[in-house]
Amino acid sequence: MTKGYFLERLTWPQARQAFDRTGFVVIPTGSNEQHGPHLPLGTDFLVARELAARVAQRSEVIVTPTLPIGYAKYHNVFPGTLSLSEDTLNAALIDICDDLLRYGTTHILFVNGHGGNMNAIRRCGEWLRQRGIPMAAAPWWQMTHLVNPQWQALGHADFIETAAVLALDEGLVDMKAAKLYDNKDLTPEIKLDSLNLARFKGVNIIVNSVVSDVTPAGNMLEFGMTEAKDYSTPPTAATAEMGNQMLDGIADYLAEFIQAFRKVRYEPPQMVAHLP
Repeated sequence: MTKGYFLERLTWPQARQAFDRTGFVVIPTGSNEQHGPHLPLGTDFLVARELAARVAQRSEVIVTPTLPIGYAKYHNVFPGTLSLSEDTLNAALIDICDDLLRYGTTHILFVNGHGGNMNAIRRCGEWLRQRGIPMAAAPWWQMTHLVNPQWQALGHADFIETAAVLALDEGLVDMKAAKLYDNKDLTPEIKLDSLNLARFKGVNIIVNSVVSDVTPAGNMLEFGMTEAKDYSTPPTAATAEMGNQMLDGIADYLAEFIQAFRKVRYEPPQMVAHLP
């Protein structure tokens, strides 16, 4: 039996009752962007939406509608990608949270499916902190090791994301097109560890790449994103069973986190006047 409430399914009187029962709100955020030749454009928001739903099965929270478009300008070299600017995304998140606070929201958790959204989410978190509202953000792909230490995200459209989508709908994945691509080098001396992180003589340097600078097909490795040591696991290693175990395990973890995070209380920050 589901413990939480899905805002889009409620009437306004039901919503009022839900906010009276719980002030904890979960906001799923994602993106509509290319995920290589084998995964759907909606991968990030579809997985975030599903994970938020599984969290709602375990916790008395209010889940908002999923934000399906995030910041993904660096992916729009591949057709079908849609993106907001970071400023627009940040403004949208603040507008949504402004309404949520009006109804009595006390805590907010972003269940995020896309790394490009994190700057806007952090900025929204700063806005919320000024109003005394605790906020947390859960980038699910960095949590899979909690379920199985061998399940470490390797990059964009890797076996981790492939497994998650298979758990949602196996028909959304073209496994015949699934392949592990090596990142291109920027020059013979400069290696690309990820989209914006290059390596020269053992030192990391920030660079201004777009995805097609790194990979011809859209899926790419992202060295250092997790503690993964082996980057050879292909997306074809993914299964729906693996994806369901991952999503359920992360949902269990987030349910425990929510229970603990409810105890956090903030006041709007005041100017520090003297040493303690």
